[in-house]
Amino acid sequence: MRYVCPNGHTTWDRTNNHIWCRMCRRAAEHGEDFDPEHYELLDKATDETIPWSAVRLAEDEPHRHVK
Repeated sequence: MRYVCPNGHTTWDRTNNHIWCRMCRRAAEHGEDFDPEHYELLDKATDETIPWSAVRLAEDEPHRHVK
């Protein structure tokens, strides 16, 4: 997957005010120092961060790609 959480996980979802990562939550439950709430994604193709406010999912905008 091209877009990952800041820790490199692909198991994220956009909420109404942040990005939530399931794998970060699991790591935190097992004693790791991970926060499952993020306010930006990493674009692995460009190595740039994308703020939560700019994240658009294909399901949000029919007939468009993730920006």
